[in-house]
Amino acid sequence: MSHVATTFLRRAALFAGVALFVAAAIGLRAQTPSPASAPAAPQSPASAPAVKVQTKLITVDVVANDSHGDPVRGLKKEDFQIFEEHNREQRIVQFEFIDRAANAVASAAAAPAAGTTFTNEISSNRTIPPTILLMDALNTDITNQSEVHRHMLMLLKTLPANTSIAVFSLGHELHVIQSFSTDPKLVRAAVDHALNPLPQDQNPQDDPDSPSNVALDQNGGTETTQTLYLEDLENQLYEQQTAIRVDETTDAMLEIAKYLAGYPGRKNLIWFSEAFPNWLAPQADSGTDLFIGAASYEDKIRKATESLNDAQVAIYPVDAQGLAPDQLYATSQTPHINHQNPGGGFATQLRRQNNAHLDQQATMDEVAENTGGRTCKNTNDLSGCVQAAINDGAVYYELSYYPEGVPWDGRFHKIEVKTKQHGVKLSYRRGYFATDVQATAGGKNPQQLLQDACRGPLPSTAIPLTVEPIAPDQTSGKPGDGRYLLTISSAPLSIPAAGGARQLSLQMAVCEYDVKGDKFQFLSRDLSSSVPEPVYLGWREHGIRNVFDYDARPEDTHLRFAVLDVPTGITGSVDVPAHPSQFASLPAGLTAPAVAPAQRSVTTALTFKSSSGKSARLDWSAGKVTYQGELGIELGASGFFQKYVGGNYHCQAGALVANDPKSTAVPKLGFLLQSTNGQSVLVDLTGAEPAYSGSLPVDEYGKSFFIQVWKLCHCQAP
Repeated sequence: MSHVATTFLRRAALFAGVALFVAAAIGLRAQTPSPASAPAAPQSPASAPAVKVQTKLITVDVVANDSHGDPVRGLKKEDFQIFEEHNREQRIVQFEFIDRAANAVASAAAAPAAGTTFTNEISSNRTIPPTILLMDALNTDITNQSEVHRHMLMLLKTLPANTSIAVFSLGHELHVIQSFSTDPKLVRAAVDHALNPLPQDQNPQDDPDSPSNVALDQNGGTETTQTLYLEDLENQLYEQQTAIRVDETTDAMLEIAKYLAGYPGRKNLIWFSEAFPNWLAPQADSGTDLFIGAASYEDKIRKATESLNDAQVAIYPVDAQGLAPDQLYATSQTPHINHQNPGGGFATQLRRQNNAHLDQQATMDEVAENTGGRTCKNTNDLSGCVQAAINDGAVYYELSYYPEGVPWDGRFHKIEVKTKQHGVKLSYRRGYFATDVQATAGGKNPQQLLQDACRGPLPSTAIPLTVEPIAPDQTSGKPGDGRYLLTISSAPLSIPAAGGARQLSLQMAVCEYDVKGDKFQFLSRDLSSSVPEPVYLGWREHGIRNVFDYDARPEDTHLRFAVLDVPTGITGSVDVPAHPSQFASLPAGLTAPAVAPAQRSVTTALTFKSSSGKSARLDWSAGKVTYQGELGIELGASGFFQKYVGGNYHCQAGALVANDPKSTAVPKLGFLLQSTNGQSVLVDLTGAEPAYSGSLPVDEYGKSFFIQVWKLCHCQAP
């Protein structure tokens, strides 16, 4: 789904109320609901310690193998030791041996009735860990993608029949090709659709058409002040393009972490990619300043892997170049030849390519090591790589502890796990960020977090939700209205005691999508309340339940219910049909009192950032559309274009063409910006110049911004 910040307002009714929470919980405690009408919320183990907000529970999945690579069973809690920095040993408060094959029958859960219940909860009756195959077209040349595709098809023939596989594709956005399935035909069809020929950024030093190399050739290979300054600009732009790729890749990993957070146990993410460099080194042989264009992406990598760690997701990167034929002297673009020294110039380019490949592999090694996975590189044994990931997730030890004597300073803290058993090799995550969860969540706008939960292509599972469409209220006079019973698990929520009561800080939103799915309408509501202890106990037993009447538009295809636990910042969301045809029964004791319509939330700014810290905003919150900030208009416009157009189209022969050769879709070059006071402007970039219509004015800086976007949309140099 696109991040285009355009929200269309219309008349809709969202009925909810805090009083309903109290009435629902008391009513449920007065009688025992049937399983069909009251799905029980998952409960934490009785031995689990109370939730601590500042000092979060650190869970470490430990894979123990012998010298032959086979899993080691039978280890006890006392066989392990966990150390933090400075050799401080930590106390293990939870310990569990996970053997999925042995525990599958015991953990099997009844599936909800198809057609009437929609949930983001996943049962744990799996003998093989859920595995996502992520084809990374954003960072992988199409030739290497084709090799990966060929090997993936071979791989699918060797996997066990009950392997649950999902197939995702990463372009400028994350796309779900196939959700989890054990049907090999569906998975194979998804793999066939995972190819995406995106243009790859080339180091300007190796690009024969870069302005600096063109000027250099015109000067007979002699560097001049002009070529040096051109190299400075190109190095800076190349770094910014790389930073965008890093942001888009790590954002996708964050989305996957949110999606998998509610899945029990360890999960696998197989990342087929050439990856991105973990840093861009200073260029001593280019430009006037060797540090122009230099950058490090360590923090972004670590923060993404921290979210995956919290969700118990292990990354297994597969080097796409390792699956292709010999890479020596192979390049997808025509190299630049220094005619004054062709041999030396070609050798220099090969050295740069080799160093870049090593840096990309260093990124793979880092994300694998940080999450307890393994890197598959310099090999064509894809089946062996994936089978190793499946084996690791099927048999492992789960150790948890509350860090003691650790400053919560936001830094990355290293973890070391040891075993007293000889000859045992351990694989596990290498650390975590010592972040004050409450302070971090408090610094984020709840409305923005809920909008993010609606923008993502994947639902969030950290808070389990169940939604049941129920028959519309025939007495309301509006028989077309939809009615939904929402059940929210209280287990992951922060509901502290306050003055003899319990304080719930919970917000929710309903987002509706049309058939195109690239825009959504966002309606939010605050569900916070203070309730007595008996109501809280009812929540723990049955979940927090409420009934919502919602009038969706005729053209809507589905809705997404999203909830946010404000103290911790975690979210849960689930997709449901906007116009259901099958209905469950409304349990006794639940009613839907009408209250005022929900507040509408409209996004009124877009922020653009570079890795150097510069930023700018396209802002229409103050009665006009303007562009302001340190980041140049050309760079902001480039980011806007890549996000909203470049993900699906590229320039060819002076015109935009679809990245998918089979697609006949025409690029959408109209953008509607709407302010909270109802003013709006439609920016139309389809004509000979940008055109503006509506009541919201666009100032000179805003018009300059859209002129640059128009040039990119019409394949003209900005």
